[in-house]
Amino acid sequence: MRPTVNVPSFLREQMAGRRTEVGNLLRHTQVRATAGTAGVNIAIMLVGSIGGLFLARALGPTHRGDLVTILQWPTMIGAVVSVGITQSTVYWVSRRPEKAIPLMSTAVAASLVTGLLVAASAPFIASLIGRNAEVRNDLALVLALTPIYITGGVWMASLQATSISRWNMTRVLQPLAYLVAVVGLWRFGKLTLITVVAAFGITLLAQTICAAVVARNVVGGNSKPDGSLLRPLYSYGAKVWLSSVPQIVTISVDQLFLSVIPTVAPAQLGNYAVAASLSWLALPASTAFGSVAFPRIARLAGSASTLRIERLSLLGAGLTAALTIGLISLVAPFAVPPLFGSGYRDSVVALWLLAPGTVFLALNRVLGDVLQGHGRPLIRSAGEALGAVATIVLLLALIPPFGIRGAAIASTATYAIVFFFLLVGLNRVRSGSESNSAQ
Repeated sequence: MRPTVNVPSFLREQMAGRRTEVGNLLRHTQVRATAGTAGVNIAIMLVGSIGGLFLARALGPTHRGDLVTILQWPTMIGAVVSVGITQSTVYWVSRRPEKAIPLMSTAVAASLVTGLLVAASAPFIASLIGRNAEVRNDLALVLALTPIYITGGVWMASLQATSISRWNMTRVLQPLAYLVAVVGLWRFGKLTLITVVAAFGITLLAQTICAAVVARNVVGGNSKPDGSLLRPLYSYGAKVWLSSVPQIVTISVDQLFLSVIPTVAPAQLGNYAVAASLSWLALPASTAFGSVAFPRIARLAGSASTLRIERLSLLGAGLTAALTIGLISLVAPFAVPPLFGSGYRDSVVALWLLAPGTVFLALNRVLGDVLQGHGRPLIRSAGEALGAVATIVLLLALIPPFGIRGAAIASTATYAIVFFFLLVGLNRVRSGSESNSAQ
């Protein structure tokens, strides 16, 4: 009698349709999955924008700047201490679907331990960053949520590798619930800094619980963590980490710098936060190309199909980002003052300066996903490290004389530098693959 093997549902589907997988990819699945992911990204962007509008008007530029400090620092710290575990989960579950359950369980256990260490250090970290007692207390509260943030990311990473549609479903939950909470607080006159932070924490917990339940149904029930899997998880994760940390510096350090430089008023940081948020509206649809390409390239490594996936992803991302940010830049002078308030007029010029860089940023995200799919995250790491150094140098040089406009110029220049580096790196990967195939 043959033993019963617990095979995840997604793996059974892959095994049943293995012969037609490549053909389906070439015909329609990439476009279909990308369109679905782009739709969810746009929905998340829209609910985030509406919530941001309520926050900007209700909190004002000063407290809007404080909220940047409270929410962005924990995101950066969580990304640093997780050592690329979420991206590694996507890669290895895609490459070794037969080990999806132990890989997911091991990654969750490791992330929980890491998150608890950050949570225990939350009051100390907050005391180093916060400008006042209210910001320090709220920052400590969000940092205490790090175990939830990281483990939820692992469950969602498992879904990205196995079921794009279910991954999209879980991603949209927190932003939508957060918007409902913000609007409700505003409606009843309870929208303050602490109530916004509490709403963020509650909705993040709800998203994590949902991701855990859906991942259990799709991938399979949790198993005992396997210590032998920590090495491949963190080996790949460390390579991603070498790119994710510099990427955080490249993308977020402008606002983090502005949040701690005494000569920059919180109101100016609030203006810059609005400009950055408007520029990021071009990212949801464009970066969807990379989210779909990453697991597919990992699954089809060495296949001729990967070149088609790469070209479609980069062309689609570039055109989508350029058209979106162009339209936003045209509308901004007429829309920002009446929507956000007269205190946000300075954000329009900052947006214009960020616009070209936004296109490069979208392409960088997709290039990074493509390189990770090829198992070459170190190229992305080198490019982001170069960008991090350029960002810091340019920010130190441009913020003192030009304020938030200098920060915007520094960001755009950095995104362009990283783009050209990553493009050269991808061409070298392609050349190496073609040489190996010819031998």
